[in-house]
Amino acid sequence: MDGIYPSFGRVGPVGTRAIPAEEAVALLRSGSAREGSLLGYGNGRSYGDTCQNSAGTLIDMRGMKRVLHFDAETGVLRAEAGLLLSEIIALAAPHGLFPPVVPGTQFVTLGGAIANDVHGKNHHRRGTFGCHIESLTLLRSDGKEVVCSAESNPRLYRATIGGMGLSGLILNASIRLMRVPSLDVEQKVMPFSGLGGYFDLIDQADAENEYAVAWIDQLASGAKAGRGVLLAGNHSRFGRRSATLPSERLAVPFQPPLTLLNRPFLRVFNTAYGWSKR
Repeated sequence: MDGIYPSFGRVGPVGTRAIPAEEAVALLRSGSAREGSLLGYGNGRSYGDTCQNSAGTLIDMRGMKRVLHFDAETGVLRAEAGLLLSEIIALAAPHGLFPPVVPGTQFVTLGGAIANDVHGKNHHRRGTFGCHIESLTLLRSDGKEVVCSAESNPRLYRATIGGMGLSGLILNASIRLMRVPSLDVEQKVMPFSGLGGYFDLIDQADAENEYAVAWIDQLASGAKAGRGVLLAGNHSRFGRRSATLPSERLAVPFQPPLTLLNRPFLRVFNTAYGWSKR
């Protein structure tokens, strides 16, 4: 199957050869796949070229997204690698559960989140995504399936989390979700005038909040140098506990001839953004 399999940052080729996950699994199990010829592709949200394979063939994992087991009491979910985090959220939210780590987009696959060991705005509390993976099933290039965990095949388990898909094809994984009172997050906005002001705020913000992230205007100079906004928040006690599956926004279908990522435009944007958060 030919198609467009880009990375989020539009790095590398925009079109490449890919095969469905089921076909790739059959090839690997039969030993017919050439070494180094296949690489799993989730939903193309990697910043760089980690989801590209110009020298070989991509495996389109988006068709493998079944939920294999879900225990609302323990919060453990086992699913195929192509399941999106947005689909996990929709399933788990009514039970008061939420992925313990969510990166800047919910449109990433379970396998991709493991392969990149993504982090979220609660890194200070929860660590990376891989910290919550209880086990995973890996299909190796020799056709063998290996179940990996901290106790079983621990070296392969550690090599796969953050391994960019190079240790084998992740077929499925078990993740322990965290309990939350609701999906909504109550946000606190704390402007600061310089890096010293940021450091005065961050320790307490980390201690009191599940999420914390700072925006700094790197183009500001003089007396305004280092100004920014610290955003922190916790899940609301009285918010929503259900989620519908969101639609992905329309993508820009072409590369604009003129980039807006220049110093004059970014100065205006940074000033506007800073004022909007005050």
